[in-house]
Amino acid sequence: MLAAITLNIWVVLFTCGFVMGIFMTLLFVFFHKRFSPQTHNIAVVLFILSLMLLGEIAEESDIVDTYPVTIGLGNIMDLLIWPFLLFYTQYITASGTGRKWLRLITFVPYLAGLLWQIPVLTLSGADQLAYYSAGISDNLLLLIIFKILVTAAFLFSIIRLLNRRIDDWKAFFPKNKKVQFLTRVKTFFQGIGLMVMVIYLLFFNSYFDLLSLGGSDRLGSLIISGFFYFLAALVFRNPQLFKGEEYSKQVRSFFEGEEQQYAQDLLTLINTEKPYLNEKLSLKDLAEKSGLSSQQLSYIINRQMGISFQELVNTYRIREVQKHIASGEHIHKTLLGLALESGFNSKASFNRAFKEHTGHTPSHYVKTLGKEVSNQN
Repeated sequence: MLAAITLNIWVVLFTCGFVMGIFMTLLFVFFHKRFSPQTHNIAVVLFILSLMLLGEIAEESDIVDTYPVTIGLGNIMDLLIWPFLLFYTQYITASGTGRKWLRLITFVPYLAGLLWQIPVLTLSGADQLAYYSAGISDNLLLLIIFKILVTAAFLFSIIRLLNRRIDDWKAFFPKNKKVQFLTRVKTFFQGIGLMVMVIYLLFFNSYFDLLSLGGSDRLGSLIISGFFYFLAALVFRNPQLFKGEEYSKQVRSFFEGEEQQYAQDLLTLINTEKPYLNEKLSLKDLAEKSGLSSQQLSYIINRQMGISFQELVNTYRIREVQKHIASGEHIHKTLLGLALESGFNSKASFNRAFKEHTGHTPSHYVKTLGKEVSNQN
């Protein structure tokens, strides 16, 4: 027999949030081909947050007495949020280990929390209801502190991966569009971290009664509901935030976690043989030199350097021109002559690529360099 449901503004608000959370979860699950291959990790996070919200809906609607299991839905499951966010970060930063046993280690905090709370989770429905209704116990306080530490550790690892890749891509290609993408992702994850931390601190406050924040559970649920709507707006206004590269599964699985080594081998090849000096160099030519297919080479360049093949080649050609200028060769040769020697095949392509990379036209770059030199002298 169904329990009588109490309707109030909180039930309506949280139910709308729950529906939006489930909608976003299904969107990432059923339309994953339109997004990154790894957005199923985001879907798991949204589902967990939805379950946390469902527990508050049950409590506000007074059905928790009939279905007491709902009150403890988010007690442990929220520890699963961070491993899946870490997996997604490893994918978009091309820094995954490729070793399944290392990925399994990230679930240790969840397993520890689960073992810790087994005595509570195995209580009868009535006993669980009494346990949670009694307020924040010492056991729950310690669990919340544990969750705060786990959240901080995972968030630190995620931000470190993002910052490292942002720095790498900035150093390689200053105008890299993927730097902007990762910067937005970093802000997004920082927002998730802040949201989760606030929810935990609200429980912490309930134990010590530091501030009069009646209904701290409601505040936490409002934060989750607001996050779902924020995410929906973010996805529909900036769908590229969750979109990945369109490469076949065969290409993605070829490297088996060795993407960074292949990228390093490619850079070694480029630095030693300087194939970019050939003005007719194509993706196919460089692929043959590196022992990869054109798609595999494109995948490595895009994933590990965050740019296209043409941007990679132009970057090395511009660096070559800059070396000539630094050695003073521009005094005896025209800038166009140096560009042609460096692999460019026209003045227009040289000027366009140079300004995109340095922010200056070639002639202005030389004047700026000259001013710097004269100031030093």
